This record gives sequence, structure tokens and C-alpha cells, in this order.
Amino acid sequence: MDWQYLYLPEETSGGGGNDQVQNLQREVEGIEKIMAQTVEQILARGENLDHLRNKTEDLKAASEHFKTTTQRVACKFWWKNVKMIVFIGMIVFIIIFIVLLATKYGVIHT
Repeated sequence: MDWQYLYLPEETSGGGGNDQVQNLQREVEGIEKIMAQTVEQILARGENLDHLRNKTEDLKAASEHFKTTTQRVACKFWWKNVKMIVFIGMIVFIIIFIVLLATKYGVIHT
């Protein structure tokens, strides 16, 4: 809005009306500047919020990827651990079986 064309009636009693009009115009210009600065700040804040929103979306995606990766790795190592336990159990069973066979057929005397 262009405030230069704002019509304000001058006082009929003298030249003091021009001063009042000029003071009012200066006040209006000051208010316009403040409003423009406020709008700029609001727009900048909106941009910052959009930037933060994008960052949080990226972090959420990264955390979901991390979660699935860690679950896969945990499952992989669990199976590896199970295989190792089964392998050790079989070796112990074979050793016990050999010792029992050896004692039964007289190779080892007790």
C-alpha cells in the first residue's frame, strides 16, 4: 500500500497541520519498515522449520535403515553361534562315543 496518497485533512487554523501529517507519514513509514522486517523474519523462520523437518525425515530414514541392518546382523550372528554350539556338541558326543567304545572292547581298562 502506498501511503503517500493517503488523504488526511489539514487543520484549518494554521500551518501546524503539515507537521502533523508529516509526523503521521513518518510513523506510518516506520511501521511499514517494522512490518516488512517482521514478515522477513517469519519467512526465514519458516525456511528454518522446513530445513529442520527435512533433517528429521532424513534422520528417521537413517534410523530405520540402521534398525533393519542391526536386526539382520544380530540374526546372522545368532545362527553362527547356534552352528558353533551344534558343532562343539557333536565333537563332544563323538569323543564320548569313542571313549565308551574303547572301554567296552577293552582298549581302555578301568
